[in-house]
Amino acid sequence: MELRFEAYRPRRLVNVHRRVDPWFWDRYSAFPYIGCRSGCTFCYLRGSRYARFIDPDRFDTHIRVKLGAPELLKKELSRLEPDVIHAGDWQQPAESRYRLSRKMLEVVLELGFPLLIIERSPLLTRDLDLLVEIRRRSWVFVLISISSLDPALKRAFEPKSPGLSRRLALMEALAEKGIPVGLALMPVFPYLSDDPASLAALIRAARDHGASVVLAGTLTMDGPQAVRTLEALRQYRPDLEERWRDLYRWHGARPAYAPPRGYAARLGRQVWEIAEREGLKDRLPRYVPPGPKARNRKLAEYLHLKAYRLDLEEAPGFRAQAYHRAAWTLDDLERDVAAIHREKGEAGLMALPGFGPAIAAEAARWLKAHRWAPPTQSSQVSPRPAKKASSP
Repeated sequence: MELRFEAYRPRRLVNVHRRVDPWFWDRYSAFPYIGCRSGCTFCYLRGSRYARFIDPDRFDTHIRVKLGAPELLKKELSRLEPDVIHAGDWQQPAESRYRLSRKMLEVVLELGFPLLIIERSPLLTRDLDLLVEIRRRSWVFVLISISSLDPALKRAFEPKSPGLSRRLALMEALAEKGIPVGLALMPVFPYLSDDPASLAALIRAARDHGASVVLAGTLTMDGPQAVRTLEALRQYRPDLEERWRDLYRWHGARPAYAPPRGYAARLGRQVWEIAEREGLKDRLPRYVPPGPKARNRKLAEYLHLKAYRLDLEEAPGFRAQAYHRAAWTLDDLERDVAAIHREKGEAGLMALPGFGPAIAAEAARWLKAHRWAPPTQSSQVSPRPAKKASSP
């Protein structure tokens, strides 16, 4: 089907999230295009919840272009408190034609916002100059999305996306310029790329090309996206269809959105162990700006990480959620939590929403152990230098 661009002028561009995401730490997001030429079968944007924006059957051939996106981004960000924004989209050929993502980077730089990019496209190397300047002024982190090093698996589920070697080369180019970079190991395909050998090979390759972080996520299944992904599996490995149906409880009209909690926990533990062995982190370090809220955000990061580890241990879900709720309280807190603790002790912490006795006691221990000065703007993750290694 012929590629078609439809240009229009949106009324709004920036999505303001109700809560900070504990995986990516972004408070805002803004994208210049709807639809994607890569056309990956598993893309969540093909799911039923996005049906009013995207025709899943034309997702990769009908690209909607948000004219005026950079100007709108500047107008909307000027009214918002600086925090991490997930922005841009370097897909070809839309970006070569419209250059909206580069212009959006210029706005992010001008206004001093910290930036997160999750990308597959080597076109991002075009804008290394701006990324270097954004890092110098505030903060930037780039996650390169790769699901597997197996080219046959790529052909089955993402035949139009940029090549695996090119994505690893992109990682290396970013690291060599001092840009902190990590691996978005998403999605991990059940029974295809979730075995320890496959995971370790990809994590090592990412490390050798400059990655300092690996974030792994399970494959989700939703509406038209689920149907397309299952059809791709039928073409590639028909013998696994029943195992996927069992995993996603798909014996009726619709699958479960995600695999069971136990599967996700086992995958997370495997990635944690491999990452630790290879010298990478399995969580993205949080951007913490200088100022009175710095300590609150660091303690919130600690509590969110505690919640994630509880999930990996398959602890009761309410325990992890309790830590998340306390962390989100800290994100919204105007006062320095250390001042509250100095004045009223653990009783002061327990008065905060979501802080029961156990979490208040743990937060108090953290505060006593971390009597640190608020960070400066240069407090960022140091990029891991790329090792010279041949790309697969």
